[in-house]
Amino acid sequence: MNINQRTDKRFEGRLTVNGIRKSFYGSTKLEVRQKAKEYLLKIENGYREPKKITLNEYIQYWLTTYKLSKIEPSSYTRLYRVYECQLKNTIGKKMIGNITTHDIQQLIDEYANPKNDQTKPLALSGLKRIIHLLRPCLEMAVFESIIFKNPCDNVILPVESCIETQTRKQTTMTDSEIKEFKEAALAKYKTTNEYKSRDAIVLLIMLNIGLRVGEMLALEWDDINLEDKLVYINKTVQSNIKNFSETGKAQYSRIKNSAKTHSGVRVIPINDIVADYFVKLKDYDIRNKITSQYICTTHVGTQNTSRNLQRSLNRLINSTSINKNITLHTLRHTFGSTMLRRGVNIEVVSRLMGHANINITYTKYIHVIQEQKAKAMEIVNIC
Repeated sequence: MNINQRTDKRFEGRLTVNGIRKSFYGSTKLEVRQKAKEYLLKIENGYREPKKITLNEYIQYWLTTYKLSKIEPSSYTRLYRVYECQLKNTIGKKMIGNITTHDIQQLIDEYANPKNDQTKPLALSGLKRIIHLLRPCLEMAVFESIIFKNPCDNVILPVESCIETQTRKQTTMTDSEIKEFKEAALAKYKTTNEYKSRDAIVLLIMLNIGLRVGEMLALEWDDINLEDKLVYINKTVQSNIKNFSETGKAQYSRIKNSAKTHSGVRVIPINDIVADYFVKLKDYDIRNKITSQYICTTHVGTQNTSRNLQRSLNRLINSTSINKNITLHTLRHTFGSTMLRRGVNIEVVSRLMGHANINITYTKYIHVIQEQKAKAMEIVNIC
């Protein structure tokens, strides 16, 4: 690269890369060489000039360079699926330098209220995921001088009442349904006097201590102290992670040796009834010759999966009169709601559930808090 001093005393270096003539400026020759070096490194990592790069190509470059192996594999998978499902075959085909705020707004509006049957409508959370990918991605494009302004900055998310698909409201079981759930979970065969389902007892434990699905799947017998009646939550299973290598299955699961959040690492005290459920599982395993380090295990001792556990939950619910839309997360949500309805302090509930902060608990259970306020006002008789 030839470097010459201009009449304005600045230095200029010129390079031709992939047929494109580039100039680099600086107050010293060293500064010019450094800028050229940084540019060549970007080219080597996949950078292309904005007029010759599509949004798809830049997203792939951004994901690989700034996200892969830098965030949790499960988080990376979620980002990649947003790109793959909502962006790749729509706005992603456009040249990145030609994308406007109007283009992104149209994309959001189309997913909020599709004009044809080929587009699957998204709830507000799905629309937010699109912006959560595009905004930092395009911000990096601005930082790398590929575009001059982030077209995401002025995009408006519609309010929920203006969106076709409403956010699914999480249901909870009533006290009578909880009682019926317990009876069904502990049901036995008349001929053998054996429990009908090992998984049902696991589900009963989830309901009673409010674990996340991943936490339940990762729970080991070494994490249980029956003598002191304590359960140690210190890891979680991340499921359905996309495999980006050329070998192995398309998806896999992994154990993360920490909880979902820092606050998720916790110790949960259990009562005699829950302790007895763990004893029932131990005795069941001895009778059926099941050997496993995991509490949530298959009949051959391998670690169970969330899909299998949900199937067991479906079978259990189908044998009862309980709402059929119950999911594994409903058990955790029922735990939190029931604790609050029974007068447990919200800060205690937040800690038991491993929420990152108490505001999350308030947000998730505001409906329960409002119900409790209404009941309180019914019994107040000041004068």
